[in-house]
Amino acid sequence: MATSKFDPFDKVDLTFKIVNGHPLEASILTPKTLQSRSVAEYPILVYWHGGGFIVGHRMYEGWFAPWLLDLCLTTPCILITPDYRLLPEANASDILTDVESFWTWLHNTLPVLSNSWHARPDLSKLACAGTSAGGYLAVQSAFLYPDLSRIKLLISIAGSLHSDIPHYRIPGPKKILGKRPPPPWKAERILREYVKGIKDGSVVTRRDPVESWEFLTCVLQQAYLPRWLGMKSEKRLDVMGNLERAEDVPPVWILQGDKDSVVPPICSTGFVDKLKQVKPDVPVLLSLQHGDHGFEVMHTVDDEWVREGFEFVKKYWP
Repeated sequence: MATSKFDPFDKVDLTFKIVNGHPLEASILTPKTLQSRSVAEYPILVYWHGGGFIVGHRMYEGWFAPWLLDLCLTTPCILITPDYRLLPEANASDILTDVESFWTWLHNTLPVLSNSWHARPDLSKLACAGTSAGGYLAVQSAFLYPDLSRIKLLISIAGSLHSDIPHYRIPGPKKILGKRPPPPWKAERILREYVKGIKDGSVVTRRDPVESWEFLTCVLQQAYLPRWLGMKSEKRLDVMGNLERAEDVPPVWILQGDKDSVVPPICSTGFVDKLKQVKPDVPVLLSLQHGDHGFEVMHTVDDEWVREGFEFVKKYWP
C-alpha cells in the first residue's frame, strides 16, 4: 500500500480568497497525535511552495523535505500551506496581494473557524518558511506585512531573494538540473504561443511540475521571469531593497545548495551578507550545502546541518 509523507497529519482545506470565481485555498495539516491530547493551542508554521512562480502547488508532496515535516511533528505545530496565483496569468503584484489576503484571513477568520477544533492554531507563535519562489514569499511576508503576519522566525530554502543578477536578467543557454532547455528559438516560440492563448481573467494556482518543467526551463533560459513578474514596476518587489527599509527582521535560517542551477547561491549568500551589513543584530544561520536545486528533500534529521538548523529554530520559536 502506497504511503504519503502527509499520512501522520489530518488535513483540512479552507478557502481564504476567491479571484474571478477561482478559490484560493490553504491546506491545514495537524499532527494526528494531537487528537489524543487535551484541547489546546499549538504553534503555526506557514509554508509557501516553490516552482519558479510558474509550477507546483501547495500540496505537491515531492517538494516537502522530510525534516520540515518532522519539525512539525516534533514541535508539535500546525502546518498551513496556502495557494497563490501563478505566472504568467498573474504578476508579482497579484501574488503579493494574495499573500496579504492570506495573512488577513489567517488572523481575522481562521480563529473563528477553528474555535471548536481539538488542536487550535496559536497565532502568537508563528513561523514562516518557503522554498525557492516560496522563500521569496516567506521573506516578503515579514518585510511587507510585518504587523499583519507577525512572524517570529523565517526559513528560506533556496529562496530567490536577490533577483537583480545576470542569471535572471540576461537570456542565454543554461543547464538546469543537469539538462538543457529547448534551443532559444524553440523556447521563445513555446513561451509566445502560450501567452497568446491566455484568456482574460484566467487564474492558475497549480501546474504539475513534471508536465510543465520544460515550460519553466524555457522561462528561465529566455529571462522572462523578471518581465512576467513585473520587477521594474514597483520597488516593493525587490527583497534586497526591502531589507534596507525593514524596521524589524525576525531571526532567519537560510538554506542553499552550492551548485543550484535554478536559484544561484548568490541569491541566498548575497542576502545574508546584506543582512549582516544593515541589520547586524538579527540572528541568522546560513546552511550552504553541497547540491543542486531541491537538495533539501534528500535530507533528514539525521544530518548534522539539519540538527544545527533545528537548534537555531528552537532558540526563537515557538
